[in-house]
Amino acid sequence: MVMKLRYPYQNPVDALLNYLKVRPHDTFLINEHGLSLTYENLYKSSAKLANSLDILDVGYGDKVAVVMNNSIEAVISLFAVWMLGASAVLIDPLTISEDLDYQLGDSVPKVVITDKSVIERKIAVLSKYRVVGVGVSGQGVLSFQELLGSGSITGFRPAEVRGDDVGLIYYYAGIAGRTMQVWHTYFSLYSGPYAFGEAIGLSPKDSVLVVAQLSHILGLTGLMSAFVRGAKAVIAKYFDAKDTPELIRRYGITVFAGVPLMFDQILNNPVLNNKDLSPNALSSLRLTLSAAAPLPPATQLGFYQRFGVPLVQFYGLTEAYVLTVQPIKYKDVTGMVGSAIPGAELKIVDLNDPSKELGVGSVGELAARAPWVMKGYSDPDDTRKAFHNGWLLTGDLMVMDDEDLLYFRGVKKMMIKYKGYPIFPRDLEIILMKHPAVKETYVTGEQAKDPSIGQLPMAYVVLHDEYRVRCLKRN
Repeated sequence: MVMKLRYPYQNPVDALLNYLKVRPHDTFLINEHGLSLTYENLYKSSAKLANSLDILDVGYGDKVAVVMNNSIEAVISLFAVWMLGASAVLIDPLTISEDLDYQLGDSVPKVVITDKSVIERKIAVLSKYRVVGVGVSGQGVLSFQELLGSGSITGFRPAEVRGDDVGLIYYYAGIAGRTMQVWHTYFSLYSGPYAFGEAIGLSPKDSVLVVAQLSHILGLTGLMSAFVRGAKAVIAKYFDAKDTPELIRRYGITVFAGVPLMFDQILNNPVLNNKDLSPNALSSLRLTLSAAAPLPPATQLGFYQRFGVPLVQFYGLTEAYVLTVQPIKYKDVTGMVGSAIPGAELKIVDLNDPSKELGVGSVGELAARAPWVMKGYSDPDDTRKAFHNGWLLTGDLMVMDDEDLLYFRGVKKMMIKYKGYPIFPRDLEIILMKHPAVKETYVTGEQAKDPSIGQLPMAYVVLHDEYRVRCLKRN
């Protein structure tokens, strides 16, 4: 039976307007250096930036690329885009130049908001676009700080959006196995994180640590879950095993979600395994959660035994935020990803016939239906392939037991998981084929010696005859 939820708001901006009325001076966001934003600060800063972007001809239905490391400025940028009724195209700041060039060329943003470090590394690609840079100005780059300072909130009103308007775009390969736009609506931006927060009991008493990148669905879910549930969010530029325990202690973090490698490094890092990281070092935590890759049972059990904090697996995907959470009290954890969160419907279907639902104990493809499932891909044909009668076909193979608990059994779609990040063989093959020496190539994943790393990409290449190295036979 599906637990139905009532959602207080239909989009993040309406929620922010409410906080502005009832909790304007409460702190919502803090960075690792202690700089904080109240809800009022967030509204005013986002509205000022939105007003400046409006002058730059950004409006309802347009696209703005956000290519930024985790920061307060990144969060302000997202809300500014949403206040204009535009779509935020979230791109990994560490993406290679070829991918960045493709994603920007494909999405055609009116403006690219990015960091100084990205500009320094990718100026050849970014020079084709109108760029707003944090901590930099001149050379054709508009200053983020100057736009924020010159913007005004006098007479500014956020755009009215429909729930099914596209507010967020990720680039992901999905079922097709090649990179394309994944469209999420304004309502899914609110409903998905809200349902996840409901599943883990997130409340205004909590403080959530966000170290996964916002350009990854895991990082954005952490941030937005804290926001829509009224909790505090602490955001760090990136994960550092040495610094994270101190952030948890300093800010009284109660909820921390990451990838398995993060927890493994905290648990097994020789620098941390001394008197400075006692069993009580993480005492403020009530719950830690792991996703994006299988969680080794040794890491899960070891983390609990050492720190007394439950570490549970949850499951989601770029097309659908979070769908399952493992129960805190579990028996056999091997491969378990938990049961459906409130508002989500899940079933196991036949690999060759998705109209056929499979029973308990049968391995098949996980199909999902929820208000926060993606609107679709940019390619209509691939969108049709991804759905069957309104159900998203996830491409993941699972089995369900008689308690509705799901166990991961593999993937149908071609994908490599490296340190929790998805790598799609077809994308790598396309890059390799651009080299004049390459005639044919096949990319696959091979298991790394360290299970926390996951898989390593391995390419098999056939060269054109003129590039082959001829070996002389020994006499």
